[in-house]
Amino acid sequence: MDQELRERTKRTAQMLFHTLKGGVAFETWKKLDRDLARKLSMFFAGELYSREVISQKQRELCAVASLTVLHRPKELHAHIHAALNVGASRQEVTEVIFQQVTYGGMPVVVEALDVLVESLRERGEWEE
Repeated sequence: MDQELRERTKRTAQMLFHTLKGGVAFETWKKLDRDLARKLSMFFAGELYSREVISQKQRELCAVASLTVLHRPKELHAHIHAALNVGASRQEVTEVIFQQVTYGGMPVVVEALDVLVESLRERGEWEE
């Protein structure tokens, strides 16, 4: 296995998801199929998410938009953390979610905003 790819995978995953409590999907994947989990992680974090064509911030804002419209709250939670971890502001994440009303409707936006607030609470960045 390519050592540089392994290191890049670890660095990228750490950078994106270090603030998540309870880990990411990879932990579940490993319990089900360790070899496949490693291959998936190497592709997602080591290959796809480490590309430099667009910035990590742009990449994560795209993920937030897509996951909002697709109504994938668990993944959205992870990628809101990742977006904030790579320099997206709270206002930028909020705006990207609001923008999705055009594509997914108000119900998915309302639920995504709830996920955003939950994520901000976890990070100690939300005041009632």
